[in-house]
Amino acid sequence: MDREIFIRHFAGTLSPREENALWKWLDASSEHRNEYLEWRRTWDMYLLHTPAGEPSVSFDRLLDRRGRKDTDTVRTSAPVVWLRRMGGVAAIFLAAFGLAWYLYALREQTPVLHTIEVPSGQRVKLTLADGSTVWLNAQTRFTYPALFGKHDRRVTLDGEGLFEITRDARRPFTVQTGRYDVTALGTTFDVYAYSNSDAFETVLVDGIVEVDVPGTDGSTKRYRMQPGYKLLYDEALQKIRTFRVHTPDCISWTNGIYYFNDITFAEMAKRLEHYYKTQIIINDSSIMNYRCTGKFRQHESITDIMDVVKSDMPFSYSYDRDLNKLTVRKRGKRNMREINN
Repeated sequence: MDREIFIRHFAGTLSPREENALWKWLDASSEHRNEYLEWRRTWDMYLLHTPAGEPSVSFDRLLDRRGRKDTDTVRTSAPVVWLRRMGGVAAIFLAAFGLAWYLYALREQTPVLHTIEVPSGQRVKLTLADGSTVWLNAQTRFTYPALFGKHDRRVTLDGEGLFEITRDARRPFTVQTGRYDVTALGTTFDVYAYSNSDAFETVLVDGIVEVDVPGTDGSTKRYRMQPGYKLLYDEALQKIRTFRVHTPDCISWTNGIYYFNDITFAEMAKRLEHYYKTQIIINDSSIMNYRCTGKFRQHESITDIMDVVKSDMPFSYSYDRDLNKLTVRKRGKRNMREINN
């Protein structure tokens, strides 16, 4: 196989026809798969040697190094990646963690799974093995295989992600969450499903997705969505609802903007808890149902956001930095925030 095909595959620029031809070539023999894994390892080294903001290491130079020695390894204690604070967007093409892991998976027919966990205040972009791209929001845990199987493509999401899926009619792409599964062939959609919340939402930007909703009797109901619609689980009504939305606002978080559109203060507080990993306690239930609409930059702190919101609502708050806890109470005589440094 020509090396240009491998490079464009890893970079996510192959056409659908070229991508299908590559997968057929991989299926043909174990020798082809081993060759692919060698190229993948070299590509991973290339990514690891070209951090953001620094000059790129020549890919040809790394090819020369691969021919001369085979001692470079990626050290990791487990296939879980914790992203540290780097400021701004962490746009990362995650690599595999060593050829031995891949060969072991091929021999045992067991997929090698990687997990990434995104810190508060950040978002991450990934490119998967099939060329699909995924944006992950703050406090999201995402598990995916190093190589997808022959018959399907499955990943697991705990948090929020925007998926741009490479079309493959033979292998549907399924996002598994703690509540429902979302399946597509080739499309763009957003899923919001944090395990510590009853909330579930998916927004379809283009294409078609199907959402499988398990019933209390063990049956499963399948909802097929159309572009420009949101499907959500309504906690108050205890049922699924679908309605039309303005999709750019729903996925604005990928551009560093949190957008809240006519939601309750209680719901907004829950989302801020997820995004900032901060406990928010509302001491007065009369505040919870106030409606909130607004846009905030991701780099703004949670106290910056609360200062803006309280200018239009009758509450004050205190913030304990040591406990990372924010307490909201109905506004008294003092209209101010209290911050424990």
